[in-house]
Amino acid sequence: MDKAALLRNAVMAHSEYSQWAIRGQAFDRHLLGLKLIAKENGIPVPELFNDPNYAESLHYRVSTSQVPSAHDSFLSFGPVVEDGYGVCYNPRKNGILFNISSFRSCPTTDSQRFAESLEQSLNCMHDLLQVMPQPSKL
Repeated sequence: MDKAALLRNAVMAHSEYSQWAIRGQAFDRHLLGLKLIAKENGIPVPELFNDPNYAESLHYRVSTSQVPSAHDSFLSFGPVVEDGYGVCYNPRKNGILFNISSFRSCPTTDSQRFAESLEQSLNCMHDLLQVMPQPSKL
């Protein structure tokens, strides 16, 4: 499978997962519900929630949110973990506005470097899709 097809498949999978989350059908919501029900009812929390891998899965190094606006201003928010990034984005007709934040006190994060890498990645995807247009369905 070529890179353009892989990229299209990844976008479709992400879109599908996003729709599940919007409808409350993503697995993380169900797990949170189970944990809260146990706590509220004085039931021991299942061992899954004490597993280090579960804790690691909740360490969101990149926290994103789309905040669409027709104006050239946008919202921002900080990272949710010390070694992470907060990425607020506003899709526009001819581009995307981004605001990237990180803690300056963290030696492993650098918002400028993240922004440069993001721009390079988006340009690569753009170029890939320009060279490999989606085949016609006819």
